[in-house]
Amino acid sequence: METQDILERVAFYRDAPAELRSSMLRAARHRTLAPGETLFREGERATHFAALGSGSLRVFRVGATGRQITLYHVRPQETSLVGMLSVLLGRPLIATAQAEVASEVMVVPAATVREWVDASEALRRYIFETMTRALIDVTSLLEDIAFRNIESRLAVILLQHADDEQQIRMRHDDIAAELGTAREVVSRILEGFERQGIIGLSRGRIVVRDAGALQGLG
Repeated sequence: METQDILERVAFYRDAPAELRSSMLRAARHRTLAPGETLFREGERATHFAALGSGSLRVFRVGATGRQITLYHVRPQETSLVGMLSVLLGRPLIATAQAEVASEVMVVPAATVREWVDASEALRRYIFETMTRALIDVTSLLEDIAFRNIESRLAVILLQHADDEQQIRMRHDDIAAELGTAREVVSRILEGFERQGIIGLSRGRIVVRDAGALQGLG
């Protein structure tokens, strides 16, 4: 995927005047991320604005105990609110973004993006839409933590990540990071689900055997 291909997928580029689109194309650069590679890290200052062309990013925080909790995911045509706010405000990043799979992004120097914000209504609208999506995601996370038990939240994760063959290829560590809990807690609950016949467990793979039961738990 080339830089222009990524830009063409993003609304603020498509909706910008021709002169500004030319400026965006000149300033943008293409970057490929390997699975697990970090795009930006908590505590640093973002030097570039990034929009995702393909793949998926996980944005997470690390607590004092070293445990991770996922705040939200970034999908193609989107950007991360955390990274965007660091670019616009010049403040340290409050979370880390990491590629979940091989991903391609378009990056632009922070100073250039700040100039575009003044000139482009389309970019300002894109920023507000990004803020809205991230706020909904984080609000849903807080509701889950406050009002749903860990078994229910785990059931939802399994349903969300099951492929067409009802298989989930996630390590227990990765599931624990999604939920903000310990690996041992996830393993214990999964083993309980297996004893009930809801799932099957094998090395590096979980098979959903009773999706209805998981839906009932979620």
